[in-house]
Amino acid sequence: MRRVPRAAGLVLVTSSLAHAAPWSVTLEGGAEQDTNVQRVETGPGLDTERIASSVVRIGGKLDRRDRIAGGNYALVMSALARMVGDDQASSENVMLFAGELRYLRPIEDRRVSFGVGFGGVNAVPITNEIGARTFINLAADGLLVLDGGEGKQLTVGFGWRDFTYKENREFDWTGPAATARLDLWLWAPSDGTRSVELAAIAGFESREYNSTALVNACPPGAPPSDSCSAGTSRTRRDRSQRIGAEVTYTGRTIATLGYQLTVIDSNSFGQSLIRHRTTGSVTRSLPWGLFGTALAILQIDQFVDGLVVKKDLQRSEFTSLDDENRSSLQLRLGKPVSGKWTVETRGAIWRELGGTMDTSFRRASIYVGAIYAR
Repeated sequence: MRRVPRAAGLVLVTSSLAHAAPWSVTLEGGAEQDTNVQRVETGPGLDTERIASSVVRIGGKLDRRDRIAGGNYALVMSALARMVGDDQASSENVMLFAGELRYLRPIEDRRVSFGVGFGGVNAVPITNEIGARTFINLAADGLLVLDGGEGKQLTVGFGWRDFTYKENREFDWTGPAATARLDLWLWAPSDGTRSVELAAIAGFESREYNSTALVNACPPGAPPSDSCSAGTSRTRRDRSQRIGAEVTYTGRTIATLGYQLTVIDSNSFGQSLIRHRTTGSVTRSLPWGLFGTALAILQIDQFVDGLVVKKDLQRSEFTSLDDENRSSLQLRLGKPVSGKWTVETRGAIWRELGGTMDTSFRRASIYVGAIYAR
């Protein structure tokens, strides 16, 4: 079963910037070796094989934060190109454009702000007519921020989402969305050198798809399969709900531990799931002027209808658009070589936990590059 990440495939890694001017600029370029550049599962009955290839990444980000009309705004724009060396995987040559605009205006002297947020992501192919995992994701929200003082803040948003999947338009969906985030300082001594912070989130999306729902037509007792599903005249509808929390300790070492529960309830056979995702990371300075980060992600999916293995590659309605059911371990080392330049190397391995006995997912990558920030 080939699983495809939703609105997440390419990520531009940037440095945290503290700059007096409202504009900040980050540029990155580097080379990578990937053992499974198409991110496919392999096993009996699947017409897939892992392709190892070199990868070149280059991109940049512009960030502006300032005041206008009595309020604060933040504008972030980024672009990242990913080029694969193996011609068999040319569909992986993709350019990712992203933008976000947020404006908040306080209500007189009260600790309440209101505003709007807009976001968009467009993944476009570079060499093929349709690239792998290419999509458009648009978001618009009305925002309300309640500032309780002393490190207490609640942000609530209500809006709309519009998702287009370019490889298969049956996965296009639109619908309303609601989000809430609570930020709290749990502990901070008077010297200000250390702190413990909590971020709690909740979200909901009601998705109406550009396709009809399927039902299970497999014989009683038979394992779930895409070959014995049946179509209906009902429009596919999903409810995506998530809650989570993350605790961050900041001192000489920055450490985070988080958990997120996602529940997707679908009226289409094989698309409902319960996802448990635990993350932990540690960042600190190291000898010889290095700084390092270790990130571990443990992700387990429970499929309400059973895990549907897609053996017929023409029946793409069983390709999931959500994040893969894959755990990972990632390491990063960086060394500033000047006030604006940093050299960085990253390594990662991915494995699938809780999958089927017949299929497996294996991927590893190593990257070396440079970051310019001002």
